[in-house]
Amino acid sequence: MNLYLNRRFYIGIAICIVVFLLGYSYPIWNDIGWWCIRLLILLVAIEFTLLKYNSKNIGISRTVSDKLSLGDTQHVQYEISNDSKIPLHYELTDELPMQLQHRNFIQRSIINAEDRKKIKYRIRPTTRGVYCFGKLHIYVNYPFLGLVQRRISVDIKREVGVYPSFIQMRNFELQVFSQTANMAGIRRIRQIGENDEFEHIRNYVQGDNIRSINWRATSRRGELMVNQYENSRSQMVYCIIDKGRSMKMPFGGLTLLDYAVNTSLVLSNIILKKHDRAGLITFSNKIGAIIKASAQHNHLQKLTNYLYKQVTGFNESNFELLFYTLRSQLSRRSVLLFFTNFEQPIELRRNLKYLKSLNQKHLLVVILFKNTELESVKDMPTTKMKDIYFKTFTQKSIMEKEKIAAEIKANGIQVILTAPEDLSVNTVNKYLEIKAKRMR
Repeated sequence: MNLYLNRRFYIGIAICIVVFLLGYSYPIWNDIGWWCIRLLILLVAIEFTLLKYNSKNIGISRTVSDKLSLGDTQHVQYEISNDSKIPLHYELTDELPMQLQHRNFIQRSIINAEDRKKIKYRIRPTTRGVYCFGKLHIYVNYPFLGLVQRRISVDIKREVGVYPSFIQMRNFELQVFSQTANMAGIRRIRQIGENDEFEHIRNYVQGDNIRSINWRATSRRGELMVNQYENSRSQMVYCIIDKGRSMKMPFGGLTLLDYAVNTSLVLSNIILKKHDRAGLITFSNKIGAIIKASAQHNHLQKLTNYLYKQVTGFNESNFELLFYTLRSQLSRRSVLLFFTNFEQPIELRRNLKYLKSLNQKHLLVVILFKNTELESVKDMPTTKMKDIYFKTFTQKSIMEKEKIAAEIKANGIQVILTAPEDLSVNTVNKYLEIKAKRMR
């Protein structure tokens, strides 16, 4: 804790100097200047003494969640207590994590005698990782003079992890399974048909359906054998995330990879709630995480931990490596929700053969991103030649992205072309459509 002179004291000194300067022309001002100096020193001594003892009754604390949600607005709460008998003016500053880039955090106000005040400060973390909150500082002085100020520092350093958006995950869970889903953009699709899938052959157990007896296996083994079917609702759904350089593009403070990570968590939770099996595969120039599709009780936490660690770079994505990895790792037909981004048609044509091969063995859904920054300026007025060039380039880029999506669809592959902020809604709707229509 430190006591030091406030800026108001130096203003008082400046006034005294002006008075002394007037004394060169009018000697009486010299006497006034000396009285001003004496009064200023007396006030400083009184305020210094009072503040030294009363400021001991000031308390400050910070409350922050154990983990923060990526891309969502959350709050850090501060509590200031004044147990002294007089009101105090305060300035609160916090050593916020560098990732937040809040360089001018100052909270100023007056706290009454024997009072407590709570302050909520909004933050929106836009990168995953560890956020370090440092020391908390408060500067107090008397509101009526404020010649002396005291700094109180509390060393309450804390590290908090920023994880994929669990707030968004909970919101979508409520929306999907509530009666008001349509209000949130979630489409309800009537479920049709039935499609159980063969799993393996096992010994007959009393009570089994006799229609499932495998007579060929029975004659070969000399004992009753039945076909074991797995209900179609136990579908294997994989989120495949491209971590190449195209996913480095930022929109609304988040990269495309961050949008894909958040949506993968949202979707995995809904997949598990729908009694399907959720899996995860990430890749760039090499394979990253491979999490086999499962429905175990701790599987969502496992997926969260892996999604938390995913980072992108400036490498070219290796679709050939992804294809051969999936061919060796996924023996059963699965639903593949593939988050990627093609900016040029040549990028698609170079890798289209791998997408077509994957679609033959699995149900592939390619998810592409609209460039919303370009779409926001395509209708801007043109007053200069450079504006015409820029607008023409913008419209050409938008049309190329639409052609890319159309070419994927023309090759029998399902595709979603979405704005980054609508990614979760559109992807969840596509999964629910696949689920309802028993698409395989």
